[in-house]
Amino acid sequence: MAALLGSGCDYPEETMRVPEPSAASFATAAYPVLLRDCGFPACHGDHARFFQVFGPGRARLSPQSMPYDPATPDELALSYARARSMLAGPDGPRSALLLRKPLATSSGGAGHEGDDVWGQPVYASPDDPRWRVLRDWAFAVTSAPSAAAEEAP
Repeated sequence: MAALLGSGCDYPEETMRVPEPSAASFATAAYPVLLRDCGFPACHGDHARFFQVFGPGRARLSPQSMPYDPATPDELALSYARARSMLAGPDGPRSALLLRKPLATSSGGAGHEGDDVWGQPVYASPDDPRWRVLRDWAFAVTSAPSAAAEEAP
């Protein structure tokens, strides 16, 4: 069942349904990519950010967690909930910030302050295999992977 986001966005509330892709495939496919590419303490591993990714080798949700212990259920649940919330948009995952923010603006991205020190985006194009993992996870709820590949940016 899709949830609705509250106000504060530029989109009419009725268009802001939040997709519910699989939590299990998030844990095995999307989470490792987000942890690797986004979960740095100065980025989305920061408690002050809305979109948060916590886990092994990065910032931990609990100070009692050892740095390289496996992700805790709470870390996975929070990371999933925040990633899922970033899939809301008037066109579903197609307009989702989770997919558009880290993608180069020249490839349909939305701009991101997380570009590296050389000004390179997290993902240069939709051909990046790590971006495709996120896309496939996001679109799994709304369409078959082959259709998603044709319709995604």
